[in-house]
Amino acid sequence: MKARALLLAALLGVAGAQTSVAPLPGLAAPTPVVPNTALLLDGQKLTIDVKFNPGAEGTAYPPLVPFSKSAPAYYPMLGTDQAFHLSVQSTLAGAALVLRTQPITAPGQQALPIDRIEYSVNGAPFVPSTSIQVIALLPVSGQATYDIALRLRLEGDEPAGLSQALLSWSVEAR
Repeated sequence: MKARALLLAALLGVAGAQTSVAPLPGLAAPTPVVPNTALLLDGQKLTIDVKFNPGAEGTAYPPLVPFSKSAPAYYPMLGTDQAFHLSVQSTLAGAALVLRTQPITAPGQQALPIDRIEYSVNGAPFVPSTSIQVIALLPVSGQATYDIALRLRLEGDEPAGLSQALLSWSVEAR
C-alpha cells in the first residue's frame, strides 16, 4: 500500500510540474501553444502564455471597417483559433474553476487592458476577463470537462503590436 501511495504521489507531482525545453544549439526555442486537452487536479495550476498580434495571421489589421468600443474588432489567439478542452477532477466540496489573468508588457510599453481578452466556456457567450474570477462551478461529482475559447477584443485605443498575457486556471473551494 505504501508503494502505491508513493507511486501516486510521484505521478501527481510530475503532472503538476511546469517544464520547459531548451533549444538545440543553432535552433530557435519552441513556440508555446495551447494544448488541445489538459487535465487539472486539486492543487494544480494550468498556466498558458497567450499572444495576440492582429494582422500577423488571419484577419487583417486594421479592420476594413471602423471599429470602436460600440463596434469592436475580434482576433483569435496566435497559434490556434480553436477551443481547448480542460478536464477537471476535484475532491473539494463545492469546488470552482478559477481564472487569473495577468498582462505581460515589454519595458516601456503599455499593458493591454485585461478585459480585452475574452473567454467562452462550452460555447456560451464570450465574457471579458478580469484579474481573478470564477468561470465555472464544478458539479457535485467533482468531474467536468470544459471547452474554453479565447479571443482578443479591440476597441481602437489599445497599444499597437503584440499583446501577451498569462492565463492561469486552478480548482479552488468556493
